[in-house]
Amino acid sequence: MKKFFLCAALAACAFSLWAEGVDYSGSLCAQVGVGLPQTEDNKGAFLVGNLVFDNVVKAYLGESMFYLDAALLVDGVQSQSTNGVSKFVSADNVFALKLQEAYIDYNGGFWALRAGRQIAGWGKADGIQIADILCPKDESNMIASSYKESRLGIDALRLSFMNDFMQTDLYWVPIFTPSVLPFAKKNPLNQILFPSKYEGLDIKAPQSQSDLDAPSLKIYNSEFAARASFYFSNFDLSFYGFYGWDDLPLISYEMDSATSVKVGGQYKRMAMVGADAAIPCGDFVFRLEAAFFPRRNIQTSSAFQAQAQLAGLSIEAGEEKEQLLGLAGFDWNLAGGWTITAQYIADGIFGSASNLDRKIYQHQASLSVQKSLFNETLSISFLGFLDLNNLSSLAELSAEYSLTDSIKLALIGDFFNKGMDWKDGVYGRYKNLSCVTLRTKISF
Repeated sequence: MKKFFLCAALAACAFSLWAEGVDYSGSLCAQVGVGLPQTEDNKGAFLVGNLVFDNVVKAYLGESMFYLDAALLVDGVQSQSTNGVSKFVSADNVFALKLQEAYIDYNGGFWALRAGRQIAGWGKADGIQIADILCPKDESNMIASSYKESRLGIDALRLSFMNDFMQTDLYWVPIFTPSVLPFAKKNPLNQILFPSKYEGLDIKAPQSQSDLDAPSLKIYNSEFAARASFYFSNFDLSFYGFYGWDDLPLISYEMDSATSVKVGGQYKRMAMVGADAAIPCGDFVFRLEAAFFPRRNIQTSSAFQAQAQLAGLSIEAGEEKEQLLGLAGFDWNLAGGWTITAQYIADGIFGSASNLDRKIYQHQASLSVQKSLFNETLSISFLGFLDLNNLSSLAELSAEYSLTDSIKLALIGDFFNKGMDWKDGVYGRYKNLSCVTLRTKISF
């Protein structure tokens, strides 16, 4: 990772020497978040406390551009984690260097080439993953963090062909980049996803990315992807294809002794075909999206793995199933600065789910409401997700005020709630992360 930062810095310096123009922009963002009174273990505790210095450099030379987006993070909560590729993290998890993007672009008119670390957002969904699987996510933070901000860069070569009404992108990703998991012991998510004890047993959880079984760095472990987008006067339409690796590992549970369980993880191959559409209609924009995963490895339950081990069988952390995800939603832009977004999300698998850590059919709904006030200097918003299987929910309330064009203050409240009969569902397990966060951001 150090070598990658050094190479990116040297490339930026070399390109800038011959560049016809160089643009620099950046931001300084400070956040402090405190657990709410209804949380059991985190009442009054600092769940967020970081300072992020983000830097963006663009250098132009003819039809080429060099783009660099890198950030320095200082984390008082000591919650920074790494996947070995996206971040370089200090031993005490306080300091982190994050290289989001570093690529060279060449525009040849009807074709273009991009090489290096890059981010691409797929799909039309708002705040949830359907076909958007090309880039991994930062899964180490769920508080005061948007879905868009969670995307991580991939090291890839992208070849594009384009005209006035369509664009086709072809990707070759030679090096697999997994999602970032909350390995840092002081990360609020660590004890939720990797508890030290469970039902009286000691849990030997993975301590870092190196404890997981990841694909080796060989060319035959490359990933391949394609996107074809069409832009018509009445609607937009896109098709997607992907063959690569699942960004999250399958978790295995193995009795290490009579009183302890060893937790491991393994990444599996997967494929996806998907499509989306956006259809404007007056004040509305209707959005549709679907993704099909043939023979995707779905996580098996810890109970099933325990029974298999007692029977002397090999532990299977996943079972291959066909999976279909779909979304239907709309954006409604009203007079007076109101914007309303509603979505229905369905997730189904084919076959039996008796051994799996999920139901055959899972679905949820989301609602986003935004309002601008005082000549757009104040923005208030609500974002909610409701798990329709168990009625667990996530609600985020925020208010952002622009002191100037470059200085913004925000107050954000995240509320995680259990479902019926106190079941965790999708969001209830994160109840102790309910938090109020103050954010200050200066852009320059």
